[in-house]
Amino acid sequence: MGKGAPIRWVENQFLRRHLRGRGVEIGALWRRAPVEAGARVWYVDRLAAQDVAQHYAEIGRPVPVDVLADAARLPFGEESLDFIIASHVLEHLPFPLSALRHWYQLLTMGGHLVLRIPDKRHTFDRRRERTRLEHLQAEEARPEKFDRRAHFEEWLEKVEGQAKGTAEFESNLNALMAKDYSIHYHAWITEDICQLLRFTREQWGVRWQRVIFLPARFYRKEIVVLLRKAPEVISPQRHRGTEKNES
Repeated sequence: MGKGAPIRWVENQFLRRHLRGRGVEIGALWRRAPVEAGARVWYVDRLAAQDVAQHYAEIGRPVPVDVLADAARLPFGEESLDFIIASHVLEHLPFPLSALRHWYQLLTMGGHLVLRIPDKRHTFDRRRERTRLEHLQAEEARPEKFDRRAHFEEWLEKVEGQAKGTAEFESNLNALMAKDYSIHYHAWITEDICQLLRFTREQWGVRWQRVIFLPARFYRKEIVVLLRKAPEVISPQRHRGTEKNES
C-alpha cells in the first residue's frame, strides 16, 4: 500500500457520494473512478480501447470505451448529465477554458464535476513554465493561432530532456506529432487552478459551487476539485419586479 493510500481512500469515498444518477468519465484509461451504486456511467475517450493500449503501452488493461469523442465536444445534450469525471484530462486539452464551459452546460442543475489536475511541482512537468490565465485567454481568443508544434517542443525539451535543435529532436518531435501523442499542453500549480475557476465564475457568470478543493500534498501529487452546478439565486427585489411585470 502506497504512502497516503488510506487518506486517498477516504477522499474517494467522499467524492463518490456525489456521483449518482447518469454521468460520464473522460479518459479513465485503466482505472475507473468509484461512483455510487446504481449510477450509470459512460466511459469516454478519444481513442478506442485497443488504441489506448497502444498509445499508453506502459499502462495495464484499459477500461472499455463506450463513447468515442473529443473531451471538449461530448455528444450529450445540455443539462443531461448528473456528473462528469475528468481525472488528469484538463491539462491534455488545447483549450481547457472552453472545455470547462462545455462541461458546465452538459450538467443538470445540482450536477457535479470532478477534476483531478497534476500540480507540476510534483510531476515530470516540474521544469516547465506555469501556464498563465492570460496565455489561455489569448489562445482561446485566437484558436487559429494555437501553436501546437511549440507545445510539443516544450514537452520534448522540458519533460523528455532532449536537446533542442538536433536531428534527433526534430525526428522525435515529428513522430510524436504524427502519432498525436497526448502530451500535457499545460502545466499548473494550485494557485493557477484557483484563478482559472475564479475567472469562469466572475467573467462568464458560471455558477460553480465549490464542494471540495484539495491542494496537492505529499501523498497526492494532484489537485482534487469537486464542483456543483448551483441554481441561480434570485434576489427579493428581482423577484418582486418579475411578479409586477407578470401581473
